[in-house]
Amino acid sequence: MPSDSPRAEHLDRRGLDIDEAVSFYERVYASHDIHISGATRGEFAWRYRTVGDEHVSVNTSAVGARRWGTINPGRQYILAWATRPGILLDTDSSSPLEMVPGVPVMYPAHREFTFDATPNTQHLVRFDGDFLEAVAAAHRDGVPGPLVFRRHPDPEALRTLQRVISAAGPELLHVDTARSTRIRRNLALAEAVAAAFDASPRKRVVPPAGTARFRSAQEWIVANAHLPISVTDVSRASGLSVRGLQDAFQREVGITPMRFLRETRLHRVRAELLSADAAETTVAEVARAWGFSHLGRFAAYYEQVFAELPSATLRRPLAPR
Repeated sequence: MPSDSPRAEHLDRRGLDIDEAVSFYERVYASHDIHISGATRGEFAWRYRTVGDEHVSVNTSAVGARRWGTINPGRQYILAWATRPGILLDTDSSSPLEMVPGVPVMYPAHREFTFDATPNTQHLVRFDGDFLEAVAAAHRDGVPGPLVFRRHPDPEALRTLQRVISAAGPELLHVDTARSTRIRRNLALAEAVAAAFDASPRKRVVPPAGTARFRSAQEWIVANAHLPISVTDVSRASGLSVRGLQDAFQREVGITPMRFLRETRLHRVRAELLSADAAETTVAEVARAWGFSHLGRFAAYYEQVFAELPSATLRRPLAPR
């Protein structure tokens, strides 16, 4: 559920046992078939360290032997770079992705994929799906939704991303970094990733927008969609009068600010339903958490946008997470 108070957490695991490493990495990558081999007794070591909050975590993974298997990113987006050659992603596809040392790549998203890696150290940045989708939506003036990325980023934007990583890394890796600083660094990193890899929703809901204040209103709605907000709240946050706000939305995207809010919330509900277990979650509790108090109207809105009832989304077979 949404939270207004990201809290930094720290995990540092290491060991010398291959079976222990396999068990740990299968949990980390929501996998069921990670394999490690090629190390003799007394020569193998592994370590995994992560520091982060509910929006972004920074991870370092070092494994002293060859490993292969599957990874399930689930509702996360993962940026990664390796220190040495020898890591291949999406090995079962027609065009596997080879990780070049020091060059960030985005892991395949929304699906399980295979990998093969020689002894290596990887640095990873894990983004919560809702968080990165909201940032990308604001970047493109759209409604949040599942993202697609350019496989090979723009070189200049990639250099910008690397500079942001270098600047943000020391603070994000420190568990005692102030919350306000961590939030700023999280946002800067997410914006740089969205720009470098041209992150865009699979389906554009809103066309490109115009004025700075209109964009500010969109960004504010996306960031605060989990709160009970009114058109007056948006007006105050954006610096536009209520009439000016209504006119700007009609002119730029052809809908009202409150409909934009509703569609943003619908996409967030869908994201949660797709990743939820029907045995443990109800449509009603997810809908209410995102501000839909009238469940009948909510279901009608949902079916109009997604061409299926929310209950059908929740009953879909769970993808591995």
